[in-house]
Amino acid sequence: MATAGQLKSKIDLLKKKIAEKGASQTPERRRQLAKRLKRLQRARRTAQRRDTKHAAESKPASGAKEAPAAPPAQA
Repeated sequence: MATAGQLKSKIDLLKKKIAEKGASQTPERRRQLAKRLKRLQRARRTAQRRDTKHAAESKPASGAKEAPAAPPAQA
């Protein structure tokens, strides 16, 4: 799976291509490029959510292991 950064660079390149050559393209090609752009943007949003969710899940897991070890035992 691609990371959000990799997808962002693909999106930027495609936007640039559409801006430069979009008017001279056939309508069919313009639709294809627009569909690809939407697909990449959706994939990037999904990758960002996956990364943030994964990071959120990783932190409490490591923090939960440290928390019980912190209080000293009373005897």
